[in-house]
Amino acid sequence: MNPDEKNHTFPFEERCAKTLGEIRSSSGISVSEAQFGAIPRLLDDPVFVFESLAEDDGLPFSPAVQQYFFRFGDIAAYWRSPDPDSELVGEFHLTHLYSTSLMSYTWEGTNDWERDLYRELRIFDDTPRTGTGYMATLRAPRGTTDPEIWFFDMHNGVMEMDLDYGTYLDTLLVTKGTIGWQYLFCDAGFGDPGFTPVAKGLKEMLEVFPRLFPDHDYSGLQARLRERM
Repeated sequence: MNPDEKNHTFPFEERCAKTLGEIRSSSGISVSEAQFGAIPRLLDDPVFVFESLAEDDGLPFSPAVQQYFFRFGDIAAYWRSPDPDSELVGEFHLTHLYSTSLMSYTWEGTNDWERDLYRELRIFDDTPRTGTGYMATLRAPRGTTDPEIWFFDMHNGVMEMDLDYGTYLDTLLVTKGTIGWQYLFCDAGFGDPGFTPVAKGLKEMLEVFPRLFPDHDYSGLQARLRERM
């Protein structure tokens, strides 16, 4: 099921529908998936969802978080460049806020600091199709209104991102989930020789996406890439 692209009741869904449409209609990428999942029963009501999160989990999320509500269990896309020599690949898999799972269920951690941290991290975006092991998480101990965003790469570990939940989702839609875009908001990665394919993919994205998706502004991301290269 897809939402009406003019659904003003759920504006973030409208934006997601536009992004998925851009992905599906682009002649410059080869698309394997770009779709909304099912709407879970009861989770289509934002009042119920946010009251339940506040009462059951102690998470009274602020209006800044609530404005990004979507009803679907997940929203996913997976695509790549048709050029066999290209490193340009994208994937996102957004999870309904009520259905996020703790990172501690997936990764135990190697020390006490990691184990304590992972019990506070809730996975809301991951990459099951590409298998990169990338995950974006909300750091949400009880009482949180505006969670920190932490990014996990199974090779480099977990790191805090220089953005909030809304900016994460805004940037995800602009980048279409290009693999590794999160590193533009992290202080790690670019000096590692093993990071070269990701850096190459990001460079290619910021060269070709302004042409493929001219309605979006990529100048801020281009500046971040220059700073890190």
